[in-house]
Amino acid sequence: MKKTFLIFLIIFSGLSCFGQEIEFCGSLNTSSEQRFQSSEGIGLQYQHDIGNKFKLGVGVHYNFNNSRFDYIPYIDADPNLIVTEKINSDSYRFAIRVNIQRLLKNNENVSISLGPEISYNYLWGHDQINERSGQSSNSFTQSNTLTKDLGIGLISKIEVKKILIPQLSMCFTVRPELMIGKVYQLIGGSPPVFSGVLGFTEFQIGLKYRFKK
Repeated sequence: MKKTFLIFLIIFSGLSCFGQEIEFCGSLNTSSEQRFQSSEGIGLQYQHDIGNKFKLGVGVHYNFNNSRFDYIPYIDADPNLIVTEKINSDSYRFAIRVNIQRLLKNNENVSISLGPEISYNYLWGHDQINERSGQSSNSFTQSNTLTKDLGIGLISKIEVKKILIPQLSMCFTVRPELMIGKVYQLIGGSPPVFSGVLGFTEFQIGLKYRFKK
């Protein structure tokens, strides 16, 4: 994964020499996965005009989060057999994204765009778990091994142009997304943490620099 990230940094460096737009952003996530609820992130994206109505975007994004929550794996009729887990989790996500946006409005002051996006995602982390069953308790660390998932979503962006200098813009972006991972069926055990379908909504604010005048 580090090798992939370095390759994209090299590509971005090369594109900036003749490219059209580079955007750096920060983000906040909501998610159906509690480990990524309210996670923060940073990202980098290159955009290229396709005619007057469309933009092609390629980017990378890194999310990270520390979360605490309670989890009840199962409930038994006998109160002494109820299992409760208090989880302190560190989770990470690295995404490679490609999108195409249609410009719904575009003038010298503002642009509004919308379009589909696909992504390839790496998710991993570890949990510190305090487990209680009846009168007994146990503490242990669980490694959430690397999972690779395909993501399908939308990107909607509002760009306010000419911030301080003509080439600089401020961007506000919303990215709802579903990550479609393999559903594992294990006998006598739990499936990997990041398996199945996971929902994400990412809110971004960023600065974009346009090389092409």
